[in-house]
Amino acid sequence: MSPVARDLADLAGVPPAQIRRIVRMAATVSILCEPQPGHVAHTPLSAQMYKKPSYLDAIRFTAETVVPPSLRMADATRRQMRYHQEDANPFRTATDSSLSLASACERDHKFRRRAIAFRRLTAVNRTSAVLEMLSSVNLEELGQTVVDVNCTSTAIAKSLRTRNPSLHFVVQMHEGSKQKTESAYSSRRVKTSSWLEIQSRAPGTTPNETNAAVYLLHVPDPFFYASSGAHAEVCVAEFRAHFDVLRTNETATVILIADVVPESGSRGGGGGSPDGPAEARALLNDLLLLQAGHDVVFDVKRLEALLEFAREGADRVTVVNKLSSASQSLVAFVLRSRSLSS
Repeated sequence: MSPVARDLADLAGVPPAQIRRIVRMAATVSILCEPQPGHVAHTPLSAQMYKKPSYLDAIRFTAETVVPPSLRMADATRRQMRYHQEDANPFRTATDSSLSLASACERDHKFRRRAIAFRRLTAVNRTSAVLEMLSSVNLEELGQTVVDVNCTSTAIAKSLRTRNPSLHFVVQMHEGSKQKTESAYSSRRVKTSSWLEIQSRAPGTTPNETNAAVYLLHVPDPFFYASSGAHAEVCVAEFRAHFDVLRTNETATVILIADVVPESGSRGGGGGSPDGPAEARALLNDLLLLQAGHDVVFDVKRLEALLEFAREGADRVTVVNKLSSASQSLVAFVLRSRSLSS
């Protein structure tokens, strides 16, 4: 039975007339409906908001955090250029705060939860793109244990398990930039089945799984770091941590996976225009990072530069293959350690 608008108004603590006006407007875009005058009901679209609260979190983050900085980009740029306020970025300007977006995520649990929900929703189709890239890699041939590092869910592991039923997976999750001590992350282990183990591990810390065959190393999400420099620092630390694994475990393979901004016109758009939804999402993500204070574009050249910097002193670590997705702005570098005799 549909709730009566008056009852809903009493529950929300607002006038019934206001509820009716909002519902009628929302109904024009299939959010809520009036099955009969004075009654309110969910539509399939609005029902998702209570079935999946993370959707509501993502929408609130978009409205409250993403949109306001986009309207203050010109103001932030003027502060940077005219008043030499190098730390002035659209997010700080819009919120009138000295906190970066990353710091706000660390201090406010609800804010961080909404930011994570937003990032998950904007990463639509990423799992299928990763699986597409890895389809050319015979994981079972490489060994028995695969560690999925810096992922946000078990989706990739579960899909790869379907293709490779003999493999054991360790999923290491970490969302956001809040750092944890090694003792904190190493003790948090959950074995959900005979083939799947879930751990919590902060990027840049010493890996506790050193005998695996394959490491799917996702580049940490730059959205949760205050600047391009801060993100570069944690990336280099993370790369070096896994290069150390390759030194001691010469049979291991590290597959470095990164979301990158494509070069202008590189996907065949013509005239440098975006080619399809995948490139549009990548460019939108780049704009969001700019608003959050990242002054350097994270493209393939940037990734290669960080990789080379991290490889200083690790000459035996070499790139043996490069993979890319045809459906997403996603690349992967396959890394192995050369033996001393080679």
